[in-house]
Amino acid sequence: MVKKPKFGSWISIKKINKLNNFGIITVQEPWEILEPKITTTPKFVVYNNNMALSHLEELYKSLRKFIKKDFSLIGIGGGSPCDTAKYIAWKMANESKKKVDLFLMPSIISVDAFLCSSIAVRVNGKVNYIGESAPEEILVDYELIKKAPKFLNRAGVSDTISITSALGDWKIAVKENNDNFDQSVFNRAREIAKDLMDARTEIKKVSDKGIKSLVQGFYNEVKLCEEWGNARPEEGSEHFLAYCLESITKKHYIHGNLIGLNILISLYLQEDNAVFPIDDIHQFFDDINLNFKPEEQNISYASLQKALLKVQDYVVSEDLFYSIYNSPQLILSEEKVEEIINFVKSL
Repeated sequence: MVKKPKFGSWISIKKINKLNNFGIITVQEPWEILEPKITTTPKFVVYNNNMALSHLEELYKSLRKFIKKDFSLIGIGGGSPCDTAKYIAWKMANESKKKVDLFLMPSIISVDAFLCSSIAVRVNGKVNYIGESAPEEILVDYELIKKAPKFLNRAGVSDTISITSALGDWKIAVKENNDNFDQSVFNRAREIAKDLMDARTEIKKVSDKGIKSLVQGFYNEVKLCEEWGNARPEEGSEHFLAYCLESITKKHYIHGNLIGLNILISLYLQEDNAVFPIDDIHQFFDDINLNFKPEEQNISYASLQKALLKVQDYVVSEDLFYSIYNSPQLILSEEKVEEIINFVKSL
């Protein structure tokens, strides 16, 4: 079960200063902010952004000698440090048979990794999910998060607002593929998205209220998906096009900005099956200053075109959820792809 976050100003420092036997997985930026305020000494401080499984295995081997009885491990940062800390804690429990008290402290809320018990790693450049680690506490430190660039924190909206296009895919999957469906889960997901859109003013400012709204959206979405049994209520064609594009370009983009672009493409293609009006979502993105346009992400239209031409085969080969890209009603011919590109240019 997803752990409910705790909120406050400088609560990360208060927690760290109460610990004695602990190690830290982080990256440079948040640690430079926190280190001068820390009065206790960690057994190790490791910077990590490399989520290749082979690298994580070597990292685990190098750190396990430091991890003794009653040890705490703290992940501070974005998705990579938090997932690294989860991985080390999981490996210690499963291979070394030592329980580690895990604490997660996001320094940026661009993705929901700090709330997910599953661990995202990369194998041959592709994301895989292995194992689970449940933290003792998740601490959302307003002051730490506000030190990150606002545009990165705003990007965190997309891993929840992706509900808006994922629900349209779910409708299509029920009609065309006889997928499992639950109206109450569908309705709850829709309300989570609406609540997030209602908080647009504070999200744009990245105020305390805005941060709490973003994290609460994450929490509600992750909790709902855990109850349902998979990510169907929040993940669909908008994510699948992102995976396809990254498989072509071999580049990693700011996740939320790319998902934002793809949400609009999905809503455009879903037509009458779209659950949310495309103009409402476009306006929401403009209102919060989300950098979703290809030019703002260094995505060439040629690369986007290649991804659109490939995505229908990609979702089948990767065995992804049934979505608009599986529908026989959609034929992504060169002419249709050109139409989509012109739509994107008009945004």
